[in-house]
Amino acid sequence: MRARNLMTPDPYCVTARTPVSQIMRAMLDKSISAVMVLGDDGKLIGLVSEGDLVRRQDSSHQKKVNHWLALLAEGEALNLEFLHSLQLGEQTAASVMSSPVITVEEDADLAQIADLLLKRGIKRVPVTRDGRLVGVVSRRDILRALLDQES
Repeated sequence: MRARNLMTPDPYCVTARTPVSQIMRAMLDKSISAVMVLGDDGKLIGLVSEGDLVRRQDSSHQKKVNHWLALLAEGEALNLEFLHSLQLGEQTAASVMSSPVITVEEDADLAQIADLLLKRGIKRVPVTRDGRLVGVVSRRDILRALLDQES
């Protein structure tokens, strides 16, 4: 079985300038765990996963920002909701995406893809045709294919 048979076609895409808050909303509304990031030329330049978003919110950088904000507040209580909205509003896909992205061509076989996911510790891999994004194969797609083979 090849990537073209396994993949979810036309994955949800954003640009590098898409706000993180919009990406989060799309993930929740569409029940997806990642979005593909396309450059102005339409080529894949990155990927934003739930893991990228969770990591960023719990990063050492964020702890330093919080420390400086507390110092600037001079003992006054910080409005955490307001600060959170400011931080999300300033972040874009470009600031949180994983890049470069590991991809496979649409003729990659199931064993190749499964091996890549395991060795790289990733949950999904974008599928390209002539350098253009055409789909994505996730661990769920592989499970579905294996179950179909059982039947």
